[in-house]
Order: sequence, then structure tokens, then C-alpha cells
Amino acid sequence: MAPSLVGLRRHLILPLLFAATALATVVGLSTANVGADGTTTASTSRSAGRTSAVTTSTVTTSTVAVAGGASATSSAVRVSPPNRATTTTSVPAPGSSEGSTSCPAAGHAAVIDRANQRAWLCSDGTADVKFPITTAVSQPATGTYQVYAKDKLTTSTFGGHFSYLDNFVAFTRGTNTGARIAFHAVPRNAAGAPYQPLDTVGTPEWFGQSSGCIRVLPAQSQVIWDFLGAGDTVVVIS
Repeated sequence: MAPSLVGLRRHLILPLLFAATALATVVGLSTANVGADGTTTASTSRSAGRTSAVTTSTVTTSTVAVAGGASATSSAVRVSPPNRATTTTSVPAPGSSEGSTSCPAAGHAAVIDRANQRAWLCSDGTADVKFPITTAVSQPATGTYQVYAKDKLTTSTFGGHFSYLDNFVAFTRGTNTGARIAFHAVPRNAAGAPYQPLDTVGTPEWFGQSSGCIRVLPAQSQVIWDFLGAGDTVVVIS
């Protein structure tokens, strides 16, 4: 006697459902979105080490003929394991970035390290990446200052030539002439040509070539201009 349709469905479907459930449990399957192409994308998160994984499972559908011209549909689920080599992300804890120990605890700020010809910006105690600078050897002196003036463009005759200084962010004055000391782009002429080769900013060979200001690359000067406002802190650590 031919098996009943109900019995055959139980025989085909239930074991497969149990198998799919077991596989989902092993890989930590939590949510699934089934697309029109029959591919199911399942996402799972693991708390240890801020690791997240994406698991993809494919649903294969087949039709089996049964007695009386009816058919029964069975689904087999194949789940691929997460790729641990590409799903782990590292998020630094607040205040753990290099240079953060020199940052004020709150607000926007900048830190200047003349000895190493580097500087960096700070936000609420966390340092951003360091960028190259060219400074004088002996000034500005170590200490804490506040931004007191900003000029989008100013000029200077230091260095024996007339130069244009873009994105001028002043925070103290020089010890010799009392001239303003500021972050600004590498000095340039009226045609836009820099008086210092841009690839030498931050190099030991050019350490001391500034009269006192903090020269930075043109793109970095715009970042500083946008980031620092009047009253923000500038810390000189060396």
C-alpha cells in the first residue's frame, strides 16, 4: 500500500527541520532575512572582544512526487560558518590613543611636541593621529595656552621675504619680537608656491626654520582652522 501524504511529509520534513534547528543553534543564528533568490543571510553577534560575525545559509528546495499525483516539498539548509579572520574589529577605549595623556580632559585642544616635530588634536581627552610640523627650536615655550585669534589669511615678512599665511590660528606671542605665534599652512608666495618643500615638513633638516609659528601642511591647516576656536587649549609639551 502506498504511504499516505501526511506520513510521507513527516518522513521527509521533520528530520530536516530538526537538522536545520541543530545547525542554527551551533552557529548562534539569531536573525534571518530571506531574499527572492532563496539565499538567507543570518546575522549573529558575540560579546567577547567586540567580535561580530555574519553567517550565510543557503536554502535548497526540492519537490518529491507521491501517490495520487500529489507532491511534497522539502528544504535542506546549508549554513556556512563565520569567517573569524575578517569579522573581528578592534575599537580603542576612550583615552587610550597615543598622545591622549597630554590632552585636556574636556573640549577641543591641540598638543605640540617640538622635540619630535609632531602635533595632534584632542577631543574630550582623546588624541587624534599625529601630524608633522616645522617649528622654531626654542619657542613657543612649554606650557598651556588658549587660542585668542584666527585669521583666514595674513602676511609676514619673517624669513627675508613677503609671504602669505593661510588658516592662521594664534595662541601665544614670541619671546623676541612679541609677534603672534600660531598654527598656519606652510608660507607661500602670491602665486601659491610654498617657501618650504611640503615633503620636508616634520623632518629634522627643517627643524628650526620657522621663526616661531607652527607650520603644517595646507590640508592640515584647514583641519586645525575648523577644529579650534577662540578659548580652546594648546599644550606645548616640548
